[in-house]
Amino acid sequence: MNVVAAGPGGGTVASSGDVNLTLVVVAAGLIGCGVYLLLERSLSRVLVGLVMMGNGISLGFLVAGGPAGVAPIVEGESGTYVDPLPQAMVLTAIVIMLATVSFVLAMAYRSWQLAGHDDVQDDVEDALIRRMAAQDIESDSFRAETTEDDEETDLASDFTVAELAEAKEAAERVEAERRRSEQPHSTTDRPGDEEDTK
Repeated sequence: MNVVAAGPGGGTVASSGDVNLTLVVVAAGLIGCGVYLLLERSLSRVLVGLVMMGNGISLGFLVAGGPAGVAPIVEGESGTYVDPLPQAMVLTAIVIMLATVSFVLAMAYRSWQLAGHDDVQDDVEDALIRRMAAQDIESDSFRAETTEDDEETDLASDFTVAELAEAKEAAERVEAERRRSEQPHSTTDRPGDEEDTK
């Protein structure tokens, strides 16, 4: 066994050079199966995948902690100390996994109540984007963003060119009305004044 450093009680901290390959393979298998199940549509499979992946990660933390040894808080004993950090991280991972599993379980139960199944449905907007991409159609917002002749569409706009033109015309009409209302009215009307304001 390799020695890394001397502990405060005269003991040594174990090196993580001695790795149990069986635990590494089991941790990798649990993580791999968990990721595969996370990609399923059924929330119950996602739940099992989360649990498997969490257990695989916890096992990986323990493998990274090195071999077993004496607790580092015991004074006066010489020997090989165990690293407490991976154990603390595993405890934290267990608490986080409990909260995540309870959240996914509540979502699966609610989905079962509303729809009679726990499958995740496709989003309507995602389906539309997929169809447009398959047909190679540009969306209106993309065309509005890529128009080079209109300066106002250089900003990231979600409006079409026609909508932007209508908004510009409306703004010009409002500005013209404002200017007309701000002009002082003269008491003597001249025949040419009416034509100028129109």
